[in-house]
Amino acid sequence: MPAICLSWIGVGMVAVGTTLILWALTGGLQTPNNHPNGPYSFPYSIPFIRSTISFVFDGPNFFRQASRYCQDRWPLRVDLLNGEVYIVQGPKNIAAVFSKHSLIVTRAYGIALRYCFGMEQRAVDAYLADTSGSWHRPIPGSQTPWHGRVSYHTHENLVRGLLGAGLDPLTKRIEEGLFASLDKAVPMTPEWTYGMDLTEFFETHLGSSILQALYGPLLVSKNPDFNRNLWRYDKQIMKLARRLPSWLIPEAHCLRDKLLDAIMKWHRQAALLSKVMPSHEMADGGEADPYWGSAMMRERNRMLLSIEGQDAQSVASADLGFIWATVTNVVPSTMTLCTHMYCDRSLVEDIRGAVQDCIQPGTPLRFDLTKLGKQPLLLSMYAETLRFGVQIHIPRCSPYQPLSVAGVTIPPNKMIFINTGLAHSDESVWNTRNGQYPLDTFWARRFLINPTDARSGPLRKDRPQPFVPTAGRGGKRVNDQGPSPGQFTLEGLEGSWIPYGGGQHACPGRIVAKRIILIASSMMATMFDIDLLGPDSSVQFGSPRFGFGVRKPSAPVPFRIRRRKPVNNFC
Repeated sequence: MPAICLSWIGVGMVAVGTTLILWALTGGLQTPNNHPNGPYSFPYSIPFIRSTISFVFDGPNFFRQASRYCQDRWPLRVDLLNGEVYIVQGPKNIAAVFSKHSLIVTRAYGIALRYCFGMEQRAVDAYLADTSGSWHRPIPGSQTPWHGRVSYHTHENLVRGLLGAGLDPLTKRIEEGLFASLDKAVPMTPEWTYGMDLTEFFETHLGSSILQALYGPLLVSKNPDFNRNLWRYDKQIMKLARRLPSWLIPEAHCLRDKLLDAIMKWHRQAALLSKVMPSHEMADGGEADPYWGSAMMRERNRMLLSIEGQDAQSVASADLGFIWATVTNVVPSTMTLCTHMYCDRSLVEDIRGAVQDCIQPGTPLRFDLTKLGKQPLLLSMYAETLRFGVQIHIPRCSPYQPLSVAGVTIPPNKMIFINTGLAHSDESVWNTRNGQYPLDTFWARRFLINPTDARSGPLRKDRPQPFVPTAGRGGKRVNDQGPSPGQFTLEGLEGSWIPYGGGQHACPGRIVAKRIILIASSMMATMFDIDLLGPDSSVQFGSPRFGFGVRKPSAPVPFRIRRRKPVNNFC
């Protein structure tokens, strides 16, 4: 996601005073002229600054206000300090944008690499200059040479590693590493172990397992504070995205520098050590690498260094962005699912019963992924976790041709944003059972269709009926309307359920992320009893990275945890 320039912070008092005088003389709210064939423009109050402050510093409220103002007349133009962006929402419009093959994402990624991940401008220029797209055939009009096609080469590397031959070996390494970490975390006794923050528990165990599996033991063993520094950095990243001056956010810059230094040291050591180990000696048929972590990362390093304008420092910045993206969204998403699962005692028992038959016999705790991926309730909770939590701006840009959306023309080379938070809370699309399960709450069975209940399923019903409560079963049931598992479905949600984006630029890590969430939540339910110790056993979620990530608990989540009886003798 590109950040918006905040160079106005350094504007002198004279300029600020002049701006305020102009605002007073113009009578306040400014509505730019709307061209008959162009998009509506969102009104702003202060000339020059325009909508920048609210867009950057109050994203959730700004996008809600924009949606109310727009009244489904998308796209909407938003004027900012250094230009304009165009917001596209509505299922049909989003699906139409995703279907376009002549759009790029490198402009947005370049801006994020520069301001969030510390890449020097000369290296960023290679991303900004790449207008060729991610297809093998460049976008018509692009003159980007083969060695400058960073988007295509990066995309192909990720597809091979995350969707191709590397998928199953990576999944196995994550599953084995997570079980080993959790097995050591809590003693095999009937007594409770108390913890101050369940969020940190997931960051420590699941976060480190992903780091080890994808990037290898060398990165973590030589930099033992890397995982914890990554999460500290994650709390600071929005300050970097907003382009605040370094003297205002020294901690953010210090943490970023530490992570970049660690990554560069890892790269140097891995390159040196890999020379003494031929690829045929690698485990998993060459997909696992003891130094790089995976064949994908080994090949990625070579590929990025071959791109014009890149060097060791810029590749470290690119890998910091990749590491951050692969860890800091899936871990809190898994924690979100587990938190809601443990809030409802009957719900966690339903999950335990569902995944029991998915455990492979004769293993410590390995799951049959084919069976696990067919459990309706678990799949519904997975889908609801991403609907509830993912709040990112999906960027697109048409470098050469105007883009027509809903009969409205967006000029070429302009930034386009699709916000998942708006799409996931569109009341014209989503079913709330006549208001019983609002879209700002978690409903475990939102994605289940019950053949005996015409009001079930994720889509809003044209003729909602009054809600009739159903008796719950033993325990506390806050997230259910009955014991029937139903049938999981995403049908009809094209352009509405978009946690991974869509089209050619859909997230290549979507299958790995899904597997991580399903495996980790099933493992937690099978291995542990957990009680949340907050005032009302509920967790409040905030949006600290709106536009840039997922919802997270607003405060530490105190808890107690104990081991359950092992399913297999190996546990």
